[in-house]
Amino acid sequence: MQIKQESKYYQRQAQKITRQNTIENTLALLESRFQAEDVNALTPSLQKITDLQRLKQLLIGASEARSLEVFTQMLNE
Repeated sequence: MQIKQESKYYQRQAQKITRQNTIENTLALLESRFQAEDVNALTPSLQKITDLQRLKQLLIGASEARSLEVFTQMLNE
């Protein structure tokens, strides 16, 4: 029983870390392409997203977006 509880705990922690890293990587990528001040305004919206798959899609979208406005539209969909 103890092992299963620890396993679930570590899985949740790993997901939490992966989620945070994905958010940080998305922001870093956007900052490398667009103005940092404008990118920073998107941080709260990204941090509200709990779905890791959605965050991964947004990371890919950040690399492909022609403008920050296009990315913001993706974020708000």
